[in-house]
Amino acid sequence: MISGVEFGVNLYRFPHMPDAGFPETVEFVKKAEALGFAQVRLVDHVVGIVAERHGGIAQTPYTDKSVIRECFTLMSYLSAVTSKIRFVPAVMGIPARQTALVAKQAAEVDIMSGGRLVMGVSVGYNPLEFEALGADFKTRGKRFEEQVVLLRQLWTERDVSFTGEFHSMQDVSLSPRPVQRPIPLFFGMGRAIAPIPPDVVLRRVGRMADGWFPIFGPTPEGKVALQTMRDAAREAGRDPDSIIMDQSAAMGSKSADELRDTILALRDFGAKRITFGIEGDNFAAHMDGLDRLRGMLDAMND
Repeated sequence: MISGVEFGVNLYRFPHMPDAGFPETVEFVKKAEALGFAQVRLVDHVVGIVAERHGGIAQTPYTDKSVIRECFTLMSYLSAVTSKIRFVPAVMGIPARQTALVAKQAAEVDIMSGGRLVMGVSVGYNPLEFEALGADFKTRGKRFEEQVVLLRQLWTERDVSFTGEFHSMQDVSLSPRPVQRPIPLFFGMGRAIAPIPPDVVLRRVGRMADGWFPIFGPTPEGKVALQTMRDAAREAGRDPDSIIMDQSAAMGSKSADELRDTILALRDFGAKRITFGIEGDNFAAHMDGLDRLRGMLDAMND
């Protein structure tokens, strides 16, 4: 087994597979746990969009044709039928949501699962989804930073009063509070069409995140971006090595040697967790892919 890194899988293709309904989703996650995967990433969008009518966001993979499970509800159910695997919504655009409600829902999932929730959060990218939820898209960056501070207070303090640009609370209490105090917040950023985010986003990770999901790798540009994050962490008095990098990798049709090279390159880049996408456009292919991936990982070493 390769040391120094944990492995997980994601559900990113499930919204697009006609034969992958709710029972199949549950079966996949239970099998991933039985095979020893440490975590599963889930999709979160409240609504899809008719993307072809909106050229600026037409690249979104989550459209009116996607079947997207409500993330907190799904994690609540999965908490009752699993015991070890972590749940990672990756990622939830929290500026479109009410902060206190997110705190409450996340706390309940963390309690139900026995402390197995990692909250993957981001500023969001879809103005139509923000509009549908009654939220302001233009101020999402500043709102996000305020939400991060407030979420941690609600999860850790019995008596919370808070006044900011976007929130005002007085003498409120979240009860019960989560098992993890606070629940880890991992930041998502970038998209396939622009994998390396602006410096302001990288610096936010360094200042505020418990972990992050970069979608860029150890290219020259990626190494510069990583250094920007690390410099921001040091400037904020934080240890950059404490900010957990959760990388993505595509299993595809890679041979065992090719997959091993990918894992080692990402580990050397700083990844402590690697989450795999399973190839295939149907449920059977995903179940077979889990077995194939586990077999290759078990045969690898440093």
